[in-house]
Formats: sequence, structure tokens, C-alpha cells
Amino acid sequence: MLAQKTYHSVPALDLADTSPDHWKYLSEGGATLVFSYTGPQDERFHNKVLRLGKNNTVVEDEDSLILFQTEVISRLVLQKHLAVLETVLLSSSWLESLSSLCKKARPEWRTGDIDTNRTKGFLAPNLVSSPISPKWSFLRPGLRTCRFCMHSSCRGWITSYCPLDLFSSSPARIKNALYALYDAWADGAASQNNFRLFADGRLMSPENLLPALRGLGMLHSSVLEEKDIRELVVETLLVSFMKSESLELLKTLKNLQRTLDGLGIEGLASLWDNVHSLDRASFGGGFPQPTIDDWKFFVTEYLEPRGSSVPPQALSGETQLRYNILSYLLSATFKDCSMMIMLPGLLHGSLPTSLFPSLITLIDLDPKRVERLQKWLEQDRNIMQEYTVSSQTKSEKRCVDVWEL
Repeated sequence: MLAQKTYHSVPALDLADTSPDHWKYLSEGGATLVFSYTGPQDERFHNKVLRLGKNNTVVEDEDSLILFQTEVISRLVLQKHLAVLETVLLSSSWLESLSSLCKKARPEWRTGDIDTNRTKGFLAPNLVSSPISPKWSFLRPGLRTCRFCMHSSCRGWITSYCPLDLFSSSPARIKNALYALYDAWADGAASQNNFRLFADGRLMSPENLLPALRGLGMLHSSVLEEKDIRELVVETLLVSFMKSESLELLKTLKNLQRTLDGLGIEGLASLWDNVHSLDRASFGGGFPQPTIDDWKFFVTEYLEPRGSSVPPQALSGETQLRYNILSYLLSATFKDCSMMIMLPGLLHGSLPTSLFPSLITLIDLDPKRVERLQKWLEQDRNIMQEYTVSSQTKSEKRCVDVWEL
């Protein structure tokens, strides 16, 4: 069991000390938007990104999210791999101004807007980095194609990336995965959102990466063309991934995804129907969102040495259902997280790379909502059905799970 770190409240910074136009839109996910500080020199905000919640989804308050990371996630993942989050105070008028300023920069296909009713947000470090969303790291029993590759095929995404390569511990397979991620990004597959590059607080595009890094003096003199950057980025990331601590993190992440998802969404839905056979409640309906205490109790159960507690399958009725719901939700958190990797190899040779460690940090480790269970079930069934149909006319992809070997 990892040491548990206690959360201590500290006075929060007030973003009213900055102007909304000092924050530039970087990126966004389904539930949050991210901005980088571009205002006057201020050590409180320099090299920081601001993460704000959207108004189209239910998101835990910021204090609860920090507690979830410090009191729950830190018992499962080493603290050094977790981002340092800092709470900041917000006002509705400030958020409304920022929302208006960023509209043109956001992709048209993105939904939701800044939740102007929230009173807090997050600050996190922002350097020369590459966020990677690895997704599901394992094969389901009886299948030859992983969840991500099936989903990619159904969406029509042009990519050769397979998460099982990234989690394989094989240098050759990890390198193939990194090339696939970079090439999909370079080809403009922005909707996949599995790979991005940031430098000096700005989201890089394939077109502006080379001139931007040259302008910042952050390239080795040998890097002359875009193809050179491709090699440099992939080789730098590979060095980071092949460190023993990084391989151990990948192993931990894969183990958490797999063991917490013991039943799968179909098995969980079946268990729900068995428990609710009389009231016929909809999947997840009426089940309360777990509290921090609920999560702490669950993790204690999960981490108990084998034989010292009752195994989940031996639990009865509601108790078994509750354990498996929390287990699946936590698995979903680890499936949906991203890895932030600093890129010292992009820096000019005169700068000490120790200033920019290549340690992999996990981000986006938010607790998932119970209400999403039904949506996940429907999405999973749709993917399986579409992929089964498409496999009749084209060859089925064979993904190799290292746990099979």
C-alpha cells in the first residue's frame, strides 16, 4: 500500500489579480477547458495552466477533486507521478469575459462552455510537454481487438496507434505507438485528442511547431526540418518511457485498469439487473455519487491482502453491487487519464536538462459520475455491434496484450 498523503488547505490565489485576456485558450476535453498564462511577468502564474469546468456536465467542486487525488489516488499511484494542483478563486464576471474571448479559438465541434457559476478553478505546471491519453491498456477476454482500436475503426479514425503497444514494455512497440500518435497529430487528427504538444504555454500545431521552437531557442542546432522534429520528439519520449520508474508506472496503470474493471460494463449491468429484479431501476438510477469517505473505504478494501477480507465475488446483493460500481468508476478514471511528459530533448544544449525533468505525470484523474454508466453501456454495445459488422467486410485487427505472452 502506498503512503497516504493528508490534504492541508492553503489560501487560494484570486484570478481577479489578472485580466481575462492574460489567459490564452490551449485545449479542452469533455468536461474542462485549459488556458495558459500570457500576461505580465508574475511568478504566481508564470508557466502555469488554468483548468476550468464546463457547464454541460456535472463536475465535482475543486476542493473535492483535490481531496480525491490526495486521499484516494495517491494510495494507488506514487505521489511523484501526480500533478501538483493549486486552487484559485474565480468570479462570474471574470469567467464571462474569458468565455467571450476564447470562443473563436475553440474547435467548432466542441460542446459546452465555461461554467460561470463556479467559484474555483485549478492551476497546474506548464512547460515544454506532451500530454498523451493512452486509453484502455488491455484486451477483454475472448476478443482479439482492443477497445480503442475497435472505437477508432468505428469512428473512421486514420491511425495505427494501439494502447497495448504503449503498455507493452517493449522498446520497439512503444516506439511504434509514439510514431503512430505523432503521425496522427501531424496529419491533423485533432478530434482524436490522444496526443498534443505544448511549448511556452502555447498549444503547438504541426505547421507552427518548427518556427515556434526556433523562435524560443529551444531546438538543437541539428534540427533543421520537420522530419527532424518528428524523430526528436519520438526519441525523447521513448527515453522517458523506458526509464524504470516510467515502466513501473505503466505497469501500475495497466494493473489498475484491468483489476478494477473485473466485470466489464456488461457484467456490471447484469449484476445491477439481478439486484434490482423487482424494482427494475434503470442502470445506475438512484445510486448515490460516492463521497470521499466512500472512496477511501473502497480503496482500503481493494488493497487488502488476499485472504484478509471477503473477495468481491463472495459479497452479496447490494454490497457486491456497490463494490463493483465503485470499482468500475475508478477503472474509468484511470482509463481516461492523460500522461504529461516533459521534453528536455527539445531544449537547447546549453540549458541543463535537470531543469526540465522527463518524469511522467498523470493528469485528469477526476472521479467519474454514476449517471454515466448507462451511456457507457450503450456506447460499448454500439462499438461492439458496429465493429462486428465491419469485420465481415475487412480483416479484424489483432492486438497483442503483453499479459498473454
